[in-house]
Amino acid sequence: MNVKIKSLILLGITMLSFYFLRADFENIALIDALMVIALTAISDNIRIYWNYHNRLVSNTVGFVYAFILGPQYILISSLVILFSKTKHREISRKLYRTLVFSASYSLAALISYRFNPLLSIFLFLTISKIINSIIVEDRKNFNISVFFYEYLYFLSLLPFSYLYLQFEFSPYKYLIISLSLLILLLFYLNIKVRNEKSYEILRTQRIRRLNDVIVNLSNVIRQLSLKVSSEKILDQIAEIIQKNMGYRYVLISLFNYQSNKVERITHRGLKEEMYEEIKNQEVPISEVLKFMDEKYNYKDTYFIPRANKISEAYTYQPRDEVSIDYLEDNQNIWDPNDILLLALRDERNNIIGYISLDSPENNLRPSKEELNILSGFAQLVSLALEHSQKFMEIRDQAERDSLTGLFNHSKLFSDLENYEKDKEKICAVFIDLDDFKDINDKYGHKFGDEVLVKFSQLILNTVRNKDRVYRYGGDEFVILFTGISTEIGIKIIERLYDALKAFQPKISFSAGLSTCDEVINSYKEIVEIADRKMYLSKNQGKGNLTV
Repeated sequence: MNVKIKSLILLGITMLSFYFLRADFENIALIDALMVIALTAISDNIRIYWNYHNRLVSNTVGFVYAFILGPQYILISSLVILFSKTKHREISRKLYRTLVFSASYSLAALISYRFNPLLSIFLFLTISKIINSIIVEDRKNFNISVFFYEYLYFLSLLPFSYLYLQFEFSPYKYLIISLSLLILLLFYLNIKVRNEKSYEILRTQRIRRLNDVIVNLSNVIRQLSLKVSSEKILDQIAEIIQKNMGYRYVLISLFNYQSNKVERITHRGLKEEMYEEIKNQEVPISEVLKFMDEKYNYKDTYFIPRANKISEAYTYQPRDEVSIDYLEDNQNIWDPNDILLLALRDERNNIIGYISLDSPENNLRPSKEELNILSGFAQLVSLALEHSQKFMEIRDQAERDSLTGLFNHSKLFSDLENYEKDKEKICAVFIDLDDFKDINDKYGHKFGDEVLVKFSQLILNTVRNKDRVYRYGGDEFVILFTGISTEIGIKIIERLYDALKAFQPKISFSAGLSTCDEVINSYKEIVEIADRKMYLSKNQGKGNLTV
């Protein structure tokens, strides 16, 4: 339900409750009013957290005393809540919080005042707790352990409340009701000890898990960086981060300095339509680098709190470790607008990309200990990318013809093995330039090499992007088509013949086309079959294709 609608409903409940309570403002005692204000203000500003996000109700000390004195004092306690220090500075949020408590306690008082004093206090504490839980917690977020623990604290105020009634006309009554604060402090210390034990376990488990991730990652990187591309390495890394590091959303991007754009490589956790939308956005590198400011930097990480409100005033400092003291400070709770970036660098320490992490499972901003581990993680990823890039360059050199830049003879047979393994339907065209020896003899080998390079480019411009072109040797070339019929393959070669009409110097080629359906033992035979058909073309007058 919308907060504005809930606020209007709570305001209506509060106004109706106080109307029927018939508060007597003429008989307010100053010392009692000051006592109510003091107890409410002190108790409401004692922050008690269950785990790291459920703040428990602490102001009951002030409200139970106000209930004993009368409905007019409940209204005074409610107004005190409006001026309490909270993490929300907006007046609308403060008003909503005030209405939650005023509606809970005034409605509980309206029901409870009908009974005798002893029973009425018990009912007031019970009903107010139930109403507060209904308003604040929905069915999804209701925690039975939190409810009963908080209710136990409410009931622990009964003895001092009953004792106050016995000494209502004694000068010691204020001391007796003040002792209720001791119950609150004991409650606070008990929760604090419990949380410290929980967070020590959390801290130990998280650090151990992060260390395990680093070990596992180094093993994965060692294997991957020698075998696959940078994109596949990053995809595996995104998987590791999401599964083992506890971040719901992972986005990995690299910088393309030539186009000055951020290129999205892979992700985890995002819906595909959202990822496609992000991927299609043209984001200048400078837009990301503005977040990578020194004031947000810790080693190879950048943490930007509430990035939607970046200002020159930056005061957040990562906590040293996970502990209840930090959890009670709201600035250490993860905000939906927080950004955590891991910088990826090349061997010259230039930033070449980043990993963006969001929505940690513990809902906490990172500690220095965690940032240290994440920084080491980023360095390992950068190292893997560097090794993979060098490997890809070496592999590319080994697979390419040094003159034309086409794939070479070895790459051809390697690809044929892969196509056969994947049962890919292919067709091959074997091309041999006609009388190329005459060009070398007439113009020299240097000119002949230039013709080969120019012809290679002509082939690449004619075939489809997914087709592969190889220099088989000398003036011989092979084209592998995938996923097309023989008829389409013939049309592509015919286009090549048409394009050759404007080629200078005037040259021609003979070609043979074969398909994988013609082989008997292995796909390697497809080249031999196409080669034989090419020689048939030569014998039939050159400059034509035999199928």
